[in-house]
Parts: sequence; C-alpha cells; structure tokens
Amino acid sequence: MSTTATDQATRSLTERFAKRTSVFGTSIWTDILRQLKAHPDPVYFGDGAPSPECMPVERLKWASAKAWEDAPGCLAYGDQLGYLPLRELIAGRVAQRGIETKPDNILITGGATQGLDIAARAFLEPGDAIIVEVPTFLGAIEIFELYGVEIIGVGGDNDGMDVDELARALEANPHAKAIYTIPTFQNPSGTTMPLERRRRIVDLAREYNVAVFEDDPYGDLQYSGEPVAPIRSLDDRVIHFGTFSKTIAPGIRVGFLIAPDDVIRMLLSVREVTDISNDRIMMRTVYHAAKDFLDDHIERVRDVYRARRDAMLAALDEHMPEGVTWSKPDGGFFVWITFPENVDQTELFDDAARNGVIFFPGRWFDPEKRIGHTLRLSFSTVPEDRIQLGIERLGKTLRESIGS
Repeated sequence: MSTTATDQATRSLTERFAKRTSVFGTSIWTDILRQLKAHPDPVYFGDGAPSPECMPVERLKWASAKAWEDAPGCLAYGDQLGYLPLRELIAGRVAQRGIETKPDNILITGGATQGLDIAARAFLEPGDAIIVEVPTFLGAIEIFELYGVEIIGVGGDNDGMDVDELARALEANPHAKAIYTIPTFQNPSGTTMPLERRRRIVDLAREYNVAVFEDDPYGDLQYSGEPVAPIRSLDDRVIHFGTFSKTIAPGIRVGFLIAPDDVIRMLLSVREVTDISNDRIMMRTVYHAAKDFLDDHIERVRDVYRARRDAMLAALDEHMPEGVTWSKPDGGFFVWITFPENVDQTELFDDAARNGVIFFPGRWFDPEKRIGHTLRLSFSTVPEDRIQLGIERLGKTLRESIGS
C-alpha cells in the first residue's frame, strides 16, 4: 500500500530509531536545569568533576605548545593503542599503587567512560547479564542498558559490595559475563572496599570465569585512611579503567584501560571501529602536562578537596535532623545521604530546589530505580562557605519533610 503525500509529510524519522535507544529516556539534565531556576542563588551539589581552580590551565597551555612541536608528524592516523610515552607514564603511575603492567597492555581512551563502553561492546550482548553494585555510577547503567543485557544489582554496606550476595548472584545467573565495581571512593556512595572483599571478588571471578570491570577514577584522590590495593593488582585478568578527568580536567577526554594480552587485542579492534584513535595532539598534551608535574599537583588539590570534604561532614553533623545518616569518605568527591523512608524523594528534590540546594536523587544510581530515600552530594566544586549554606538549606528541607 502506498503512502499518501500528506502521510509522507507528517511522518518522522524518529520512527526509524533503533529499539535500543529506548533506554535513554529523558536526560537527567532536564530535571537539573529546571531545578536551577527554582531559586535565585542555588547551591549545586551535583558536580562529579574537579573544581575549576584545581585544573592546571597554565600547565596545559604550555603542554599544548609542546605537543604541537610534533606536528605535522602526528596529524595523520596513528597511535591506535595510544601515544607510547603516555602509556609508559601511566604504567609507571599505576605501579605506585601496586599494578604491574606493560605499556602494550594499556589502551588510551576518550575518558574512562569510553573505555567502559568499549569493554561492554566486546563482552556483552542481548541475553547476557552483568552484576553491579547498588548504588552505582549512572553512566555505567546507561552503557550496559544500551547493549540489551540484564543488569543484576547487588547491595552493599559501608564497605562496598556485599560479596556473599555477589556469590549468590553468580550462582543463580550463569549468563552473567562480568562484574562491575568502583571499589575505591565509590560513585555515588563514597565507600571504599576493604582488601579482603577485593580478594574474594577475584576468587569468584575466576571460579565463574567472568570479567571484572574495575572503574577507578578517584584512586589518586585520597584524603585520609590507608590506601587499599586496586583489584587489578591482585589479578591481571581484571580490566582496570582510569582517567585524567579527575586529576587534570574532564574536558581533555583522556582516560585509559588496562587489560590482559588476549583481551587488549580485541578491545583495540573494537576501539578502532569506534573512532580509529584518540586525539593525537591531546594525548601528547596530557603527557607533557603530567610528566614531572602530576604528583605535586595532586598533593595540592588533595588539600582543597580534603578541606571541602571536612566542611561538608562538619555541616552535616550540625544541620541534619534525627534519622538522617551519611557516608564518611576517605577520598573522591561524594557523600551519600540516607534519610527516613517515609520522606518522598521526588518531593524532597523539588522542595530542596525551592530552598536553594540541588543534589542528585539516589534512584538515579539504581538500575531498577528502587532507592527512594537516598541522595548524593558532591563537595569538589563548592567552596566551604557555600557548603555550609547548602547543607543548612538541606537540613531545613529535611526537617520540614520529616516533620521534626
């Protein structure tokens, strides 16, 4: 049957979208932009990024000029694994945290998120499952949903993923191919998994022959406590994701993954289909910026973030009503708040915005959107006086919601 001219004029190409695009839904930024208009002077606790004053702009300018000295020789296709001196630098840096790797086992990516997408594309297909801790990074949820897999959530506590529950999930789901975890200064909870649990994850992954995706964007940003070895340092089968987004700047879009020999070859092939290679000038820029500089820079920015974390924890002690609890992270950017279950999260989100404070609701970090009495606060981009003001406003909103 032919389509009339009128029908042709009114039909939309959206009818031709792939079914997998249904996972995207409405962007969270639609809600955030709406909330930002609800008060003339909002305190925004949503950023999962370094503070602008902690981004080494002058160093990046100098490094960019150094990078362009390689032109035009680096403006053709090339560096598929990544700029070799940068991979050598990364190998040296991760060795300080116990990860022994060769540069040839490192793939430079467009941020850690692209690395996670490459790994998901290589391992996952419809009918598979991946096991994740709940709550977890909302960007990872979207990636895994895009590949049509079942996302199996495993709960946790102040020490991260419950490994006994993980063992039961692996036993009950033989179609699971991977475990995804952020074991150090987790996004969004701020928790750090102890070494014994990390060892158990390695043992379970070997027993069930599943991949471990270890996402580690915050590992360099420790402000208190003792460091815990990355899971990758315990087993070279682990696929480890890192980034310069949190220590230099997110806009540079340079991250990396580390994988064993038989896996890195496939990930490189997947990556070449995606975008051939990274920006060759930016890889050189990051190398020159980081060399003989990054360790000292991280020490300086740790002082800034430590002060902001401490300011947030002190303000929470001062202003939170009875029945509200929160995590006490040793590093990273986030504090996780748990409030009484009788408080409606959606109403709290709207009421808080009207009172001048904006956060990320906890349900955004759950594949099944079940977490209804939690929220994430980020302190990284908010000065101490604004943290105090924002937490005071949040405490007022919670007291009104709880009725105390």
